[in-house]
Amino acid sequence: MDIRSLMSVEEYLHTSFDDADREYLDGEVVERNMGELPHGMIQGRLIFLLLELADALSLRVVPEIRIQISPTCFRVADVAVWRAGDIGQRIPTVPPFLVVEILSAEDRLVRLQPKIQEYLQHGTAWVWVIDPEERRALCYSPASPGGMLVDELRTENPAIAVSLTDLLSVLP
Repeated sequence: MDIRSLMSVEEYLHTSFDDADREYLDGEVVERNMGELPHGMIQGRLIFLLLELADALSLRVVPEIRIQISPTCFRVADVAVWRAGDIGQRIPTVPPFLVVEILSAEDRLVRLQPKIQEYLQHGTAWVWVIDPEERRALCYSPASPGGMLVDELRTENPAIAVSLTDLLSVLP
């Protein structure tokens, strides 16, 4: 669902939405698809796996977080991961090291592409896109901005590896 409405940055930053948070793109408030059971199960499993690594790798793992990409662009990541250090106050302004987007049944990868490219241009090192329906995953980075189909989701510096089979094991 792609419902848009207009408001100022200040109004957006002071608005709580009744259901899922929304993104803000140059004056437009854009509704995101609500995650369903497969989305939530994968998100929960991934957060668990990343939190197991967080202390050893000095990572901050945050689900469903607004990230300021530019003065008039705020995206909401399913999961975002930062290295140690200051990332901003209420809303992170520092690019995450890793962003994970989990597709919902209504999501289309082609509509997610601009968001992926914005993250990479903002300085995000890795973007993982997981499709529970197709049981596939893509990994994006500045070296691979078009994405690569993978069986293991990986990052470097720090090195993280998550088996897609393990991640999808939570699905029936």
